[in-house]
Amino acid sequence: MRPLLIIEPNLRGLSGHYGEFVRALGTHAGENAVDVFAHPQADEMLAAMNGIRACTDEPRVGCPLAEWRMIVRAVREDIPFLVLTSDGRHAAAVSLAALLAKRQPKRAHLYFHQAPTKPRDSFFLTMSAAARKHASAIAPTAKVADSLRDMGWQHVEYVPYPALAEEKPPQPVPFSHLLMAGAARLNKGLDLVADLAGRWAGEGRSLPLWVQVSKKHAKRHGHREVAVVEALLSSGYSGLVASDKAPERAEYVERFHGALVLAPYERERFSEAVSGVVLDALLHGAPVIATKGTWPGAQVERFGAGVTIEDRSVAALATAIDTVLAKWPDYTARACQAAVVLKREHDPERLLTLLSLSKV
Repeated sequence: MRPLLIIEPNLRGLSGHYGEFVRALGTHAGENAVDVFAHPQADEMLAAMNGIRACTDEPRVGCPLAEWRMIVRAVREDIPFLVLTSDGRHAAAVSLAALLAKRQPKRAHLYFHQAPTKPRDSFFLTMSAAARKHASAIAPTAKVADSLRDMGWQHVEYVPYPALAEEKPPQPVPFSHLLMAGAARLNKGLDLVADLAGRWAGEGRSLPLWVQVSKKHAKRHGHREVAVVEALLSSGYSGLVASDKAPERAEYVERFHGALVLAPYERERFSEAVSGVVLDALLHGAPVIATKGTWPGAQVERFGAGVTIEDRSVAALATAIDTVLAKWPDYTARACQAAVVLKREHDPERLLTLLSLSKV
């Protein structure tokens, strides 16, 4: 059987959840069961993962139209493949490949983290008939799956986002620190956390607050984000622990130990989008503060594993933090209970079974 090919040109290193998605599948798929087409910068990281092999065939990421050319090749050679972060462009690419290869793209799998509803997606939708008829569209939530069906996709599967959990369920532990896990961004509430640090500095509070921020990376997201990062770092808050590098897997997991995770994400951006960070937090027994009306907020409310805020304001965030800390044993116990359920629901075997790569 030919190995699955995962196509994700944005995968360069530890930052972001592309790597954890790939790691989860490789860990459960068996030795060298998965090839990964990613940026050459990711080769070393991929080589260290169980069950993963970096695809070094030409064209490599960085060459003109490398992703589209790899999709065309996969369809032509009947290679089973999964586009890890799909939108309308990939559906069009699969359809074009099918036309060129004169082959139905039945081994093409497109993972849609969100429904492809942008104007650009609507344009490419008109070119994606073959993909919508023959390819598999995979969604991490029922809402995204329904949207894909409404767009004419014939083979839609709802499979919860695959994630790695510890072998043994987490146990409640005393509070240690506040944590904004993963790379901090404005759409994830970085501005609120920066304002909170400034406010607490004035009030003389000193709760440990861990944030992963980088001025260098913030520049990719605009001047406003750079200004917010600078404001946070110069806030004078004594409890601030700032890191500018993405941690290795072991350190990343350890950060959830005793953490209250801050996830005041934008409602518009995360109403249906799964947050790998929040999923990881709950899988490791860490309570979460999230925005009401988002996917993270729905998980928090489902298990009572934290507090949701309606108003994305510093005052609401501060009140939510104090609410959780006042009854920390209750919230951390419920987060540990959530971990047991979520481990079963987000077992990578579910996606691997769909892709016919499960070891079972």
